[in-house]
Amino acid sequence: MPPFPNPKLTADDNTVEQLVQAAKLTEAGDVLAARHILARLINHRLPAAAPPLLRSAFYFKDALRRALSSPSPPPPAASTPLDVLLKLTAYKAFSDLSPLLHFAHFTCVQAVLDELSAACSCIHVLDFDIGVGEQWASLMHDLAHRHAGVALKVTALVTTSSHHPLELQLIHDTLSTFAADLAVPFRFAAFNLDATDLTTLLAVAAGTDAIAVHLPVGSVHATAVPSVLHLVRRLGAKLVVSVDRGCDRGELPFAAHLLQALRSTVSLLESLDAMGTDSDVAAKIERFWVQPKIEECVRAAAAPGGDKTTTAAWRATLASAGFVPVQVSSLAEAQAESLLKKLPVRGFRLERRGGSLFLHWQRGELASVSAWRC
Repeated sequence: MPPFPNPKLTADDNTVEQLVQAAKLTEAGDVLAARHILARLINHRLPAAAPPLLRSAFYFKDALRRALSSPSPPPPAASTPLDVLLKLTAYKAFSDLSPLLHFAHFTCVQAVLDELSAACSCIHVLDFDIGVGEQWASLMHDLAHRHAGVALKVTALVTTSSHHPLELQLIHDTLSTFAADLAVPFRFAAFNLDATDLTTLLAVAAGTDAIAVHLPVGSVHATAVPSVLHLVRRLGAKLVVSVDRGCDRGELPFAAHLLQALRSTVSLLESLDAMGTDSDVAAKIERFWVQPKIEECVRAAAAPGGDKTTTAAWRATLASAGFVPVQVSSLAEAQAESLLKKLPVRGFRLERRGGSLFLHWQRGELASVSAWRC
């Protein structure tokens, strides 16, 4: 594994190197030795105005330490109404500052419109990563102005640890109000993947005109992807849209996976710093948005039988399941270019590769969007 470049670290600061060593020991099965290294780092404190690399390394260090110390699953991501408020506030701040979420949302929505909007009366989206649901507000807006009369159904597929019931209620209320204002026929439902047999979705999806599935990389465990894709085919889905945040690399061994996720997070924090983010706002975004994403990534990969073992690459898995890649449209690319032109800084750039559209900050990949036809 190539060493991680650390020009911004002082010579006596080896946090990144120790983190990588702990990841290698975890991959080799020597959890005790990995814990010993991480224990030595517990008393280290993040210095004021630390560079993105050092901040990222500290977040990954804490996430790996907790993942190796507690075999039980984490508590819900937002366990109280206050947690929900803090999470949503951080999400909005991140969405206002970074183009990443808008890029992913607009590109996914355009792929759905390109494939499904013609001659259909209802679009049904099955979403494995609903977030706060704002991407489907964008879809409603397009339906109202360009495809009047087309109805929208959204079924959020969630877990106990991913969404508090209050979050789902807020998503339902917000999307329903938006749909009513636009006169778009709309229905929302949520299914708990921890308690619900996925095959029951067959009945839910029955009779809908056009089914699209939002299935981001990492939204389901790597070992469950084949069965999920089999279900998607049984549902008769016409399209799968997928977002890769650049840090979900289940096909890599654990240490390489963690290093890739670290690199991606560094690029993200560098881009936020370049946007001139207020320090208090940046702290909230990192604590209530970035760090929980890191926790999810590390815990999933470090779990017994988790993504630290080599699996088939995401695109290869989709192709082997009978899905054909769909070229991202020129309209989607034009929308993304327009988004970047409105930013106050330069450094974000787009790349079209293999039919997918990639968003970069300088040389670091932030996210990509791909679409697949069943």
